[in-house]
Amino acid sequence: MRAEYAAVIRTHVYTPLLEAVVAGLKAQTCPPARIVLVDSSRSPAVRAQLQRLGEVVPYPDGPFNFSLAINVGMAAVEEAHALLISAHVCLAGPSVVEDSLKAAQAVGAEVVYWRFAHEGVNRDTLIGPAEFDGYNGLSNACAYLPTALVKARPFRADVFSAEDQEWAAWYFKSHHGKVLRCDRLDVKYENPHLNERKVINEELAIAYFAYPRNRWPDKIASRLGRALLAFVRGRKKRALMHWEIARGLFLMWFRAPHGTSKYF
Repeated sequence: MRAEYAAVIRTHVYTPLLEAVVAGLKAQTCPPARIVLVDSSRSPAVRAQLQRLGEVVPYPDGPFNFSLAINVGMAAVEEAHALLISAHVCLAGPSVVEDSLKAAQAVGAEVVYWRFAHEGVNRDTLIGPAEFDGYNGLSNACAYLPTALVKARPFRADVFSAEDQEWAAWYFKSHHGKVLRCDRLDVKYENPHLNERKVINEELAIAYFAYPRNRWPDKIASRLGRALLAFVRGRKKRALMHWEIARGLFLMWFRAPHGTSKYF
C-alpha cells in the first residue's frame, strides 16, 4: 500500500480544533503530501483563514450535503490515496497512519479507517462482506481510501446520513474487498454536536441504504422495547428517540425515508 496521500477535510468554520487536526496530520511520520479543505462557509474571512492550513476548495452553491462535500474534495486529489478526516478528529500519536498502513498491507486491505479505542486497548479488526453489520464498514471521520475507487463510484448525494456505510455496502458487494478498522487510543474524536436527531438519521439511513436487515419486524419490535424501557426508567428523550427510529423503520416499508445532510 502506497503511503503518499492527500488529506481531505470538510469544514465550515475555522477553529483551534481544526488547527490541532492539521498539526496532527503534519506531525505524522507519514504525513500527507497535501491538505485539501472543503469550505462550505461561503465566508471570505473563513476562507482566508483556511488558506493558512492548506488548499481550499469551495463548496458549490446550494444546500449542504456531506456526500457532495466529500466528492468535491476528492475531485481535487491527484494522489493515489486520500485520507478523509473530520475537522473534529485529532491524531495524537505521530505514527498512527504509518503503523496502520503497514498493518493493512500485511492483511491485504486497501481501505483503512480509524476510531477511538473505547475499550481502552489498541486493536485491528479485518472486516469483509461476511462481517459487515451496517455499522462497521467505514467511518469517513477518518478513512484512507484509493482515490480512483472513490472517483469511479462517488459517495451518493441522496444518502442523507451514514453515507460512509452505504459506500461500504457497495464496496463489499461489488469488490468483495477487505477493510481494516484500527481502534486507537491516540485517535481523538472531539465533536461536541452529538444528539438524538443525528442518531435517528443514521439509523434510518443505514436500514434503508446500507443494511436492509435492520428494518425487519424483529428489529422494529426491539426498538419499541427499548423505547418502553427508557420511558420506564424516566429517560423520556431517549424513549422518544427509539420510538422515532421504530416508526421510521416501519414507514420505510411503504416509502423512502427523508432527512437532511447537515452539520450537527
